[in-house]
Amino acid sequence: MTAPTFQPKEYQNAALDRFRSYLRDSNSDGANIAFYKATNLPYRAAPIIAEGTPYICLRVPTGGGKTIMAAHAIGIAAQEFMQITNPMVLWLVPSTPILEQTVAALKDPEHPYRAALAKDFSSNITVLTKTEALCMSRADAEGGACVIVSTIQSFRREQASGEQDSEGLKAYQDAGALMGHFSGLSDQQVSGLERVEGADRPVASLANLLRLHRPMVIVDEAHNARTPLSFDTLARFSPSLILELTATPQTKHDPSADEHASNILYSVSAAELKAEQMIKLPIKLTTDADWQKTLGAALDCQTALEEAANAEELETKEYLRPLVLFQAQNASASDPTRLTFDKIERYLLEDKKIKKERIAVHTGPRKDLDGIKIDSRDCEIRYIITVQKLKEGWDCPFAYILCSVAEQVSPTAIEQILGRVLRMPKAQRKRRDALNCAYAFVASRSFDTTAQQLKDGLVEGAGFNKLEADQIIAPQGDIGYQQIAEQVRHQSDPIGDQDMPHQAVEAVLAKLPPSIKARVSFDQDTRVIAYQGPMSRENRNLLQLAFAKVPKAEKAIDRLFAKSNNLQTSAADAADKPPFVVPLLGFRKQGELELFSKEHFLDLPWRLDQCDPATIAARFKLVDHSQTGQIDVSDKGKVEIDFIKRVQGDLSAVIQEPSWTLPRLANWLDSGISHPDITKPSAIVFISKAVQRLIDKGTPLDVLARHKYELRKTLGLLISDLRGERETGNYSALFAANASAFATSGDLAMIFDDQSYAFNQPYSGPTKFNKHYTRLIGDLKPSGEEFDCAVHLDRSEMVRFWIRNVEGKSGSFWLQLPHQKFYPDFVAMLHDGRILVVEYKGGHLYPGEGDKRMIGSVWADASDGKCLFCMPTDRKFSLIDVTIQA
Repeated sequence: MTAPTFQPKEYQNAALDRFRSYLRDSNSDGANIAFYKATNLPYRAAPIIAEGTPYICLRVPTGGGKTIMAAHAIGIAAQEFMQITNPMVLWLVPSTPILEQTVAALKDPEHPYRAALAKDFSSNITVLTKTEALCMSRADAEGGACVIVSTIQSFRREQASGEQDSEGLKAYQDAGALMGHFSGLSDQQVSGLERVEGADRPVASLANLLRLHRPMVIVDEAHNARTPLSFDTLARFSPSLILELTATPQTKHDPSADEHASNILYSVSAAELKAEQMIKLPIKLTTDADWQKTLGAALDCQTALEEAANAEELETKEYLRPLVLFQAQNASASDPTRLTFDKIERYLLEDKKIKKERIAVHTGPRKDLDGIKIDSRDCEIRYIITVQKLKEGWDCPFAYILCSVAEQVSPTAIEQILGRVLRMPKAQRKRRDALNCAYAFVASRSFDTTAQQLKDGLVEGAGFNKLEADQIIAPQGDIGYQQIAEQVRHQSDPIGDQDMPHQAVEAVLAKLPPSIKARVSFDQDTRVIAYQGPMSRENRNLLQLAFAKVPKAEKAIDRLFAKSNNLQTSAADAADKPPFVVPLLGFRKQGELELFSKEHFLDLPWRLDQCDPATIAARFKLVDHSQTGQIDVSDKGKVEIDFIKRVQGDLSAVIQEPSWTLPRLANWLDSGISHPDITKPSAIVFISKAVQRLIDKGTPLDVLARHKYELRKTLGLLISDLRGERETGNYSALFAANASAFATSGDLAMIFDDQSYAFNQPYSGPTKFNKHYTRLIGDLKPSGEEFDCAVHLDRSEMVRFWIRNVEGKSGSFWLQLPHQKFYPDFVAMLHDGRILVVEYKGGHLYPGEGDKRMIGSVWADASDGKCLFCMPTDRKFSLIDVTIQA
């Protein structure tokens, strides 16, 4: 059966792209320089690990999908760095429960983790535990991707006390089943392996087998593997590279104290997770000194959420059963008043009359969740009682409410259970806002102290940015379902004109999603919109877009939104803030206005086979990288690059490849070049012609096959350059011949809001901005020319709101360029309703940005004066004022 498709989230792709670029640069620049090139940060070599080993970290907050990213990273590393089709991977996890969970998922053909591997290795995948690896066949090790999942503890030869670890030693002892892996090795291969004492043959151990295959090492929850013993264990495997994944990487670097910072290559923000609908935010907090009131409030919240979930299911068919996680206190012989798990269970059973089958205890001797499929419709459990944390690896998006009566010991301890209520079911926002939030009820006398503890827990335990955490914890208000139950209908001010035809409004209503359509009605006589229940921000935005062409509708819907939310509006300014709607550029094709994109100037598929590959002979130059000889250790860059070449040489020596033919080589080269705009037959023809040209120029086929990775890289760059020439030519020709086809329309628009506004890092400078549309400002440095441009916009009397438009995010404004999308720096809403887009360019960059100025002007001209565009440079911000007043 075919594995399911799973498209990585936008931030996951961005992190993996950074990983890919880093590995490519490491091939030519070394691990150190490549890291600085990617981050502008100093590179910290891992202790004990061989110098030159790429050792980097992807920081992903709780709920961000680290495991799926790790699965995708294997194919990237094999192709870009290890340069083999059969990598060996040592995947280290922090605990046995997570090991079992990870192995089961990677072995399951129907699981997205396995699908991520299959994308790069098809069915040539072997997934093993350490026990299984101790008897793996040579075919398992060499036939494709071989992934060994284990804990780092199970590979340690000695314990922290210095005593031998009998379990860990198994990986270093002779294993008869592994003997066949060590036959036919060269002297160079044997020289790097541990040998049997008093003999010349290598120990037939799993550790030696790993060392022979120079594995990629993945360290999940890497903050748990920072001791000298852990690094010593990793060094025993001679890894080709080490990839860490964690929410809370080590940032302090003090080797004298055995503190070694991770090299954070990419850091994912909470805003990105929220925009991708991965987590429930904000966390609504309620505190009360009375523990019984605290528990009662949590139970009431669960009842309200379950009613909301039932209503949601009627509309979307998605099953939800919101759970409460009760955090009890530890038992103490000296303090019989402590609120232990049994007391809470008894209170729920006897005082609240909750059915026994709805309660599960998972702590100490009680493991009620073992073997339970918590998300099954047949499961009755709604209340789970624990102490410090649930079993590692437990993950159920149905968990919505944390109710804690425990003393809060540390931020990390808080996060261990708080993180369980953050995941969004099916990674998809719900139509009811109450189901998009998480809830915390804490027995405490101080709301502020408790809120700060939760914020600290999100930062130190879940990997969130401090500024983001400050916005995540919010006071709990009325959940708002009393009004929904009473079916209150709220009426708007009149919209449109007296003579507006009824059919025009009916056409608008017909286009609305069913969930909104069921709540909305229109009275033709009074021209009033009626909306049933509290209106969510998302529904407000959809109504604004739908009624964009109807006179007087925008402000009427704004006021209707505020009126319907009189019990659940959390901020006074939010109700008065109009939706930030920005028209996108359209192109009229066969009478229909479509969003302008590449398909309007590029015919697909591209006939690459009709292009001339003649320049391949000048581009592809063979360089002899010897695997032997002296290494100049004083030249650090050379050491790192030599390390990479030695790794690639060691890996290629493990496998004896069959003889190559031109068709086989062409197909292999094509398999590693991404070309969604080209059919495979067309690509094969072009690649075959390019290889044949090299053969005609005197390079034998077997030599080309030996250097196939360098050849594939060169071919990929050649195809990319040819693609660029095609895109530039077609783009210019389109504008020359179809200038009148561009237009904007209310039907083609995007909208900025807090939910979809994603960024990499929040602005943290001292200057306060008063007009930014969202509370946090994304990716704005606290000084520099772009910062000064933002200050000018914020202080302009003509600007009502502005927003930092973050590059590359799905919720950002963009315009199409020949090769990629253009994301201008700022978008502003003026007091008169017009939209201003500003792209700032430094003086040295301005001359080369003609395409951006052209498409910006086309967009503004197509809007009939509703939109403006300018590109100030050299701090001449007066151009912004001139553009507005023109």
